[in-house]
Amino acid sequence: DIYSYTYDEYDLDTTNSPINATRHQDSLTFTQILTKDGKSSTEFNVLTNIDGSYADAGQEYYAGETNKLYAHLSVFQSMFANIESEGFTLEALFNGAGDWFLIADAKATSAWTLFDGKINFDLPIIGSTDADVKITMKNDGSNSVTIDGKTATADKYSYTANIKATTNGQVIDIDVKGAFWVAPNIGVVKSNVNSFNVPLIGGIEGTERVLVKYTVQMPV
Repeated sequence: DIYSYTYDEYDLDTTNSPINATRHQDSLTFTQILTKDGKSSTEFNVLTNIDGSYADAGQEYYAGETNKLYAHLSVFQSMFANIESEGFTLEALFNGAGDWFLIADAKATSAWTLFDGKINFDLPIIGSTDADVKITMKNDGSNSVTIDGKTATADKYSYTANIKATTNGQVIDIDVKGAFWVAPNIGVVKSNVNSFNVPLIGGIEGTERVLVKYTVQMPV
């Protein structure tokens, strides 16, 4: 039972290396167990420290089942809100795609689909349009991670979001990739959105969040 998580968060340059000038901390603190959009879930209050003091950044929700972990839409909105460039943003990528997304399945032997349909985007050059979006996820092995001086094994789950749209002869075809690393009895120890290329714009920086500390018991 985790009470709080502290993550380092930073942007990734076009080679997927950390941009240290953007490094800051996010803190997630357990709030309550509740039913959220049809699932029994854990609510965490999110605080972000960008300029030396923590500010409220809303809530994130997770739901666990045997060998599985689901992330609520709020998790993806938080991740992808950091991805933006002139004329392009990914904040709306998961809007309308559902409420809950299976981000970890320890028993999965093949990829699974998180979403396959149309989502409205403001795309560069094209403007507002309904893009074809397909988001798939797969079990991608495991890695050793160090958290606050302790070593743990985390399962890696990689995703690919393909975005396609054509309007007035202009074609956009984008692959956005990233991953979640999930450690048993801890939860998400790392997550990222890799940098990617957008036609007519070029390289878009990514984002990454890495767990640096967690507390197990609620303070007395």
